[in-house]
Amino acid sequence: MADAFDERGIGSDAERDRREENAEANREIAAPHMEVDVSRPKTAKEREEEKLRRIAELEEEARRQKEEEERQKELKRRRLKRKLITPGVVLAVGLIASVTMFLRKFENRRMLIWLLVILIVSWIVGSLIQYMFERFAAENEIISDEGEVISKGMAPAEEVKAEENG
Repeated sequence: MADAFDERGIGSDAERDRREENAEANREIAAPHMEVDVSRPKTAKEREEEKLRRIAELEEEARRQKEEEERQKELKRRRLKRKLITPGVVLAVGLIASVTMFLRKFENRRMLIWLLVILIVSWIVGSLIQYMFERFAAENEIISDEGEVISKGMAPAEEVKAEENG
């Protein structure tokens, strides 16, 4: 029985916590406080200004959405262009190799074997180049989403000096 009371005679920590939880559960829930201007009704001019402000906000949001859609279309177009890097490298190298071997009068079997090897190697090289471009573009997209601006080239002050110097 002595365990149930602390030195003040109130009760153990567990009992005290239980009483506090019960008191918290029985407490009335207060309605959220909403700011309502009851001092005076809005005038026609204030209503018109509010309407114009809402219209301006909606137009701004529509403009932002349109810019985002255009940005997404541009990113998609660039991704599609980057996918053509590997086939372009393979075709260019294959064309150069074929013409060179034809002009040097390789026999057909030897020419086809070398062409196969060259096409496989050019496909690997083209894939590596495409991967590097994709990685670089992904880094740029992440940075642009964060809102940071990366200046490539001279700083603005250096550009002014360059223009002054001719």
